[in-house]
Amino acid sequence: MSDPPSEVEIGDYPLMAKWRTSERAQMIEAIREMIQEARRMAMSKRTSSKERIRWTRLAGQLIWYKDSNLRSMTYESMERELTKLKDTIFERRAKLGPPRGYDFRADNPSSG
Repeated sequence: MSDPPSEVEIGDYPLMAKWRTSERAQMIEAIREMIQEARRMAMSKRTSSKERIRWTRLAGQLIWYKDSNLRSMTYESMERELTKLKDTIFERRAKLGPPRGYDFRADNPSSG
């Protein structure tokens, strides 16, 4: 039985995706904390009305930024799923061979 491939042998794409996933998780957690703080400051009785507008605007911007990060994660996961599906389809086609009635001689220009 052979050893599973090391992370270096797998390729750069999975390593980068793994790193991006961990970095995004930390970033989303930090954004979530900042959103909570901005909301708290916007609703505080001690905050002036001018400052409340700024805190509310900041909370909205952070929510938008968090949403865009989550969307990019979704697109990346869809890309990975499509790549796996494409590989599966190519493997099945290779196992099935050519379709019935397929003439090998017609594709070979040197045989004619």
